[in-house]
Amino acid sequence: MFIPKRWLTAGAAAAIGLLCLSLAAGRWAPQPAAVWVPLEPGPGLRYLDGYTAGPAIRAGAAILIEAETGTVLFAHNEHERRPMASTTKIMTALLALENAALHEEATVSAQAVRVAGSDAGLRPGQRLTVLELLHGLLLPSGNDAANVLAEHVAGSQDAFVNLMNARAQELGASRTRFANAHGLDAPDHYSTAYDLALLARAAIRYPTFSQIVGTPVFQPQSISRTWRNTNQLLWSFEGIEGIKTGTTSGAGYCLVAAASRSGMRLIAVVLGSPDRYGDTVRLLEYGFDRFHLLTLASHGSMLAEVPVPGGLGRLQAVVDGDFRIVARDEDINRLQVRLVLGDVHPPIRAGQPVGRLEVVAGPGAPDGATRSPSGSGEAAPDVSPRALAHVPLFARAHVPRWTPLGALWRWLGERLP
Repeated sequence: MFIPKRWLTAGAAAAIGLLCLSLAAGRWAPQPAAVWVPLEPGPGLRYLDGYTAGPAIRAGAAILIEAETGTVLFAHNEHERRPMASTTKIMTALLALENAALHEEATVSAQAVRVAGSDAGLRPGQRLTVLELLHGLLLPSGNDAANVLAEHVAGSQDAFVNLMNARAQELGASRTRFANAHGLDAPDHYSTAYDLALLARAAIRYPTFSQIVGTPVFQPQSISRTWRNTNQLLWSFEGIEGIKTGTTSGAGYCLVAAASRSGMRLIAVVLGSPDRYGDTVRLLEYGFDRFHLLTLASHGSMLAEVPVPGGLGRLQAVVDGDFRIVARDEDINRLQVRLVLGDVHPPIRAGQPVGRLEVVAGPGAPDGATRSPSGSGEAAPDVSPRALAHVPLFARAHVPRWTPLGALWRWLGERLP
């Protein structure tokens, strides 16, 4: 059959145009959203099955979480509202870091130093940088430093408290209420172990905060003082990163602590404990001994490549960001990864959700039990898999609809040099 040359020329031009449009669509497609999806909807932490089992502690309330994934490994009365003492200063420091430059200078007012409890030895009229004040806040737990930072950031201590309460709600700390920036007992000043874990998890992402709370001793240049960190674990616990102690008559002895080993960071919170350091050590050692942080998929790695009915090309499914979970030692060999692709039809744009990657604990996981089928009343191992987590899958590249012209151009492209 004779085909005029001008038809071939027009067809080739059209094919080139379609190819350019396809490439442009892939390049300019919207970027995928964040991929970590907790099993429970809404913001907050994700509970691991069996989280109530753990070491014996004496704290009135406590929680242990893995910081990166926000997984709760142990909890006891974690939603009980309690006075929080100087663990309040985690929020004070967070707001200072978010709203002031470290080199800014703040003047100590007479009102700021008119406060009871622990202090950094500040005097009215002194000028210190925000960085120095943060050390005075977080090492010797200076209530005066808290007030100076509050006045510098918000103009007044009352205005700063309003910022604290608003920021707490934004971070999901819905059972927390602040009445001051330092943590002395007050009727409307309380939090929970759960909320304090949220706040610590947010604050420790700031390198400056992490560096300060892990500093044993600091000497500011603006004034002649030596500040020693009140957290005794800095001198005794392997992998400790600090965070904050707290003590008042209403709160008792409190501690929020972070530690890292083998690439896993844990945050422990103990409130109202007669042995806050012992409780914290037991929680952290339990976490490091019994749990591991596993990377199941790396950012951009192709997890599936499948044909698309009616499509020109194959669908490549990827995750956005690393997909990591926490698992118990005894569950690691039972983990099963399942890839579930949705019912997708071309055209498929780059970055479009196309399914999910599921992780389940396979048969025989220890924290589930069913009744014995024999009726003996003895517990039998649970044979059903338990869902642990899932993340969305996205299309790596554009998959257009199949057309004769597109198929021809693809065929030519595969064969021509």
